[in-house]
Amino acid sequence: MKKVVTIGGGGGHSQILKALKNFPDICITGICPSTDSGGSTGILQKEYEGSGYTGDLTKCILALCTDTILIDAFSYRYKKGPLDLHSVKNLFFHALEKVSSPEKALESMWKICGLGCHRVIPVTSKKTQLHASLSQGNVIAGETAIDTVYKNPLWNAKSNFISDVYLKPQVKASNMAINAIKDADFIVICPGDLYSSIIPVMLPTGVKTSLADSKAVIILILNIMTKKGETDNYSAGDFIRKIENRLGRTVDHILYNSAVIPKKILLKYSFEQKVKLKASEKSSDKRIKSFPIAAISKSGQIYSNPKIIEKALHHIISVDNS
Repeated sequence: MKKVVTIGGGGGHSQILKALKNFPDICITGICPSTDSGGSTGILQKEYEGSGYTGDLTKCILALCTDTILIDAFSYRYKKGPLDLHSVKNLFFHALEKVSSPEKALESMWKICGLGCHRVIPVTSKKTQLHASLSQGNVIAGETAIDTVYKNPLWNAKSNFISDVYLKPQVKASNMAINAIKDADFIVICPGDLYSSIIPVMLPTGVKTSLADSKAVIILILNIMTKKGETDNYSAGDFIRKIENRLGRTVDHILYNSAVIPKKILLKYSFEQKVKLKASEKSSDKRIKSFPIAAISKSGQIYSNPKIIEKALHHIISVDNS
């Protein structure tokens, strides 16, 4: 039984968990950030002393669930009234925490969703806030503000971009997260927002040391598109360098999208100043393997195709196991 750790926020992370959940002979531990401050999670934090990980955590738990009715019910999101923006999964998990404890709430959610040996956990349960330093010295506080930094009049993609992110106060990672990393055979860095979803998992004390010391095979799945405000004009090499700096070591395998994206979809994304991730270093870095990862939803959104990722990860894990 191989132990696989996945790292990332809710969206891209959940797609990777869908790709992995049907693998035989593995136990997955998904580790989510604890610094979300927007949407339903943000409201629960401000109004009801909720945690900063509810939304990402529950989305990833549902990605590992196999009961379709339960998935649909928990995913149901209210669109008006006092419950506007809230999903059932967020409200239910918040209630579990209030009547028990964060640990008991997790155990109950895993059991209800039939996760078996799989687990999804926050990197820390301690209260903290994500901060971003801009290149000219300005500081932006809060994950939501960082996620939408391009709306800030001080931001400029060329002259006042995000140079670093950090936690305030600095907090320790949970023992469960640290132990999962130490015991892992494989660690998968999922696609997602670099500064507001992926790196925040690596910021609590103890994570970087555990990742750097880990004997696990580390797999990085690159983003398909750049994000305005966070990764403007980034290339594959830029992503790799930023991630490896946080890991404290090099990654072993890198997955890059080779699927052709229709011009009309790229045009739509260009209006939001999002472009396809450049692969300038792809030919010289032998760790990079191309797969047709990108898929287009009915609404025209680009997402990582779990079926393709499943094949890619199955090949890597099988080769490294042999």
